[in-house]
Amino acid sequence: MTEAHTERYRGVLAEHDHGEGMDILFLDGEDDYAGEPLAERISDGIYRCGSYLSVRYWTADKPQSDDAMIEGALRELLGAGDATFRHAYSEITGYLWTDEEINVGGHDLLEELRSHLGRYCLLEIAFQKEVIIAKSGQ
Repeated sequence: MTEAHTERYRGVLAEHDHGEGMDILFLDGEDDYAGEPLAERISDGIYRCGSYLSVRYWTADKPQSDDAMIEGALRELLGAGDATFRHAYSEITGYLWTDEEINVGGHDLLEELRSHLGRYCLLEIAFQKEVIIAKSGQ
């Protein structure tokens, strides 16, 4: 059995242009990856750590400590996850569109997070390479 690898992402939920893509979801903050689209960051995590995700997130009006955020409302998604971030181009016309998706257990995580634009968000994702099924009585 493999251990889950947990990562936390923090920042204010915002949409920005990226390359030629418009309205791409970001977590604006002060970490080393703040300039990368959220879907790209999570896609990298899936590639490195596994595609079975447990996602929890908290939002607040302003930045707070992780502990203060966790004491607030909790949202949780579980299941197989996939994340896509890529620009589509044509040799003839150039830029066509940007694909940006994060799905966890059939839930559209980007759509849920977009409903909180402008709010500070603590997003915690536990990545696993395989499904862990608890046996009855455990």
